Formats: sequence, structure tokens, C-alpha cells
Amino acid sequence: MDRIFVDFSAEKGAVKPLHAVNNCPIKAMSSQSWGNSDIWPEMGAPYARPHDASHCYQYGFNHVIDISGIFPDFDADETDPASYDFVLTDKLIADTYACGSEIFYRLGQSIDHRVKKYHVHPPKDYAKWARIAERIIRHYTEGWADGFRYKMTYWEIWNEPENTPVCWTGTEEQFQDFFEVAAKHLKACFPHLKIGGPALGGVKDYAARFLAEMHRRDVPMDFFSWHRYGRTPEEMLARVEYFREQMDINGYGEAESICNEWNYVKNWTDQFVHSLEAIHGIKGAAYAAGCILTCDSAPVDMLMYYDARPCTFNGIFDYYSMRPLPTFHTLRFFDALYKLGTSVTVSRPEAGLYAAAAKDGKGNSAVMLCHYDYEETGGPREVALSLSNAAAEYEILLLDETHSGEPVGTWHPGEPLTLAPQSVMLLRSL
Repeated sequence: MDRIFVDFSAEKGAVKPLHAVNNCPIKAMSSQSWGNSDIWPEMGAPYARPHDASHCYQYGFNHVIDISGIFPDFDADETDPASYDFVLTDKLIADTYACGSEIFYRLGQSIDHRVKKYHVHPPKDYAKWARIAERIIRHYTEGWADGFRYKMTYWEIWNEPENTPVCWTGTEEQFQDFFEVAAKHLKACFPHLKIGGPALGGVKDYAARFLAEMHRRDVPMDFFSWHRYGRTPEEMLARVEYFREQMDINGYGEAESICNEWNYVKNWTDQFVHSLEAIHGIKGAAYAAGCILTCDSAPVDMLMYYDARPCTFNGIFDYYSMRPLPTFHTLRFFDALYKLGTSVTVSRPEAGLYAAAAKDGKGNSAVMLCHYDYEETGGPREVALSLSNAAAEYEILLLDETHSGEPVGTWHPGEPLTLAPQSVMLLRSL
């Protein structure tokens, strides 16, 4: 029998936003279109990062979010509001805030897999690009150009510069020069906001070189963002620890570490179709739960699931109906911990089992458990869950092959629990 101990008196700090997502809700445009803005708030995503949003017609296609969509003529006057097309981006952002998620804004371009690349080239004037980005920030946070005063904390410079040529057609050295210019300008303009990047695709040696060079050039970075697609939560943990170590030894020990793209991928070749099928089902949901629960005690500050946009990587909403898929409930379960507010100490169980717990200041508490079976060869796991300073009774919510996150009974501390393979459980105090 596996044993897990939760000490509700041992506080770790605030529950981290580990259930943030890439992209935004869809508000139905007419009676003949679908949307998910009605159920989006249920998963409680604290942040939404609209990267690759320009691939989605419902968001606004190539007129939304990207620098090239908002400022279509790079030779235009960046100080003139008439040079900017904010209309569709304004709507997307307003729809997202209406659903309760704060925008984590990626300044740059969507990935471009086309034979001809249009907008992923190094900007021909780095300083002007930075001034354009500055005006976009002022539009959404200071009201410039009939804009807004949103709470929009995070501003990310570019995405996956090592992923050439689909995200950047220049050299590594060109990107270093570009990032230096952009980060220094934006941080000087907005010392109260969090400026960072560059959303690296998990390439370790590139990350080490980038961090070392940015430190040498004294480039400010409030957060370092990176990506990880993998098979097990243990792989995620190893990458979390590596990037935190590199940040610490290269002078960015105070910066946040943010994994803002992640999902299940067995491999990118012969098992890619299998990976997509898993993402849409209970295995993808259990993998997501395992990663989130592992990272609750790991040195990472935020996770952002890829993707909530209608696409093959969306394990949250069904493409055809917009009804919730299993991972929707994984995020919803963790939001119950997030809303309680205070994370508490949980013993690390054996591989394949994952747990986290939280409480508020009013006597309420919750525990989230997961059994993720990557090999799909194991059986149920019997768990002895011990709680210190706990409530007397807990409601059980279950997500597995036959349950969609609904209540299935009650549990009293001391009673054994059984977790089937690919299952997620939330225990919520009554």
C-alpha cells in the first residue's frame, strides 16, 4: 500500500498558478457558431497566453495579437495611433478578462510552418520594434490610443528563437542583440511590469548560453520562460530543476521560472498521432495532473498548458462541440486548491502517484491525487492517506475512464483509497 502524508499545519506559501493556459475563450459570434465562454470560468485559469492566436479564425486570424497583425506596416510612424489595428485584439482580450483570466502577453509572432516565412524574421530595426511593443503595452495598461487600463502583468519577448526557421530565421547572436534592445527599453519604460522571455523550446544548451550572455550584457529579466513536451511528470521535474539551476548560476536567481507551453508528447515522429489521441483523453488528463501536482513542490513559478485554442493540442475543449474534455476537469480540480490559497506540505509518493494539498484561513481544505500510468501496464494503487489538522469529512470528486469530475461519495481520514490507472481525485472538505 502506498502512503501519503499531508500536514495542513506546515504551510509552504501561496498556491502557485499551475493551471494557466495558452490562448483564450471563444465567445460565440452567432447562433450558428459555438463557443466556450460560458464554461471557461469553471476551470479557473488565472492567466491566458495568446500565443499562436493568429492561427485561429474565431480569435481574429492574422489580425490579432502578433506585432505584424497590430502594426501591419513596419515603416509606418509608431507614435501615430492610426498606424495600429487594435480592434480584434481588443475584443479577444476583453472576452478573456470577462471570463476571469489575466492576459500573459507574448510580444512577437506566431509559429510559421509554411514554406515561405512572412513575419518570423529578425526585425529590421530592433529599437523601433521595441517602441512598437511599448505602444502596445501603453494601449492595454495606460489607455493610449483609446485603450484600456487592464491589470496585465507579464510581457514576454518572442517565442522559441532556437526553433529555426519556423519561429526565428536569424542567428543566435542576432536574437541576443534583439532581446537585449527590447528588454532594456521595455523595462526602462515599465519598471512596475514583468518583462521577460524568450519562451525557449526546452533546448538546454541554448538556454544556458542565452542566460549567461544576457547576464554578461546586464539585460533585465523578471522571468525566464521555457517549454517542455514529454511523457512523464518526472521528465518535467528534471527540466524544471535544470532551468532553475541555470537561472541561479547565471545571475537570474530572483527571476521567475515559467513553463508556458507543455503537454504530453511521446515523440514527434511515429508516435505523434498516439500523442494527440492521448492528449484528448483520460491519459492526457492524468499526465497533466501529474505534472501540476509535481510542480506544486518544485522550483517553478507558473505552468501554462498548451493549448486552449481549437487545435490538435487542445485537451480541454472538444473541437466540434466545445464541451469539456478530461483535462478541463484536471484544471478545475487544481483551481479548487488555488482558490483556497495556501499550499501545505505533502510527502512525495512513489512514482506514478502524485499529490498536493491546500487550505484557507477558515478551516477549509482539499487534497488532489493522481495515478498516472505512462506504460499503461499497471493496476489500481491502494493509498493510505494520512492528514494532520484536517477536517472530519471530505467530498470525493473523481475523474477517470467513466467519471467526469463529479462527486462520487465521501471520505473520512483514515479510510483507504483506491486510484485506478489514469485517474484524478479531489478530496474537498465538507
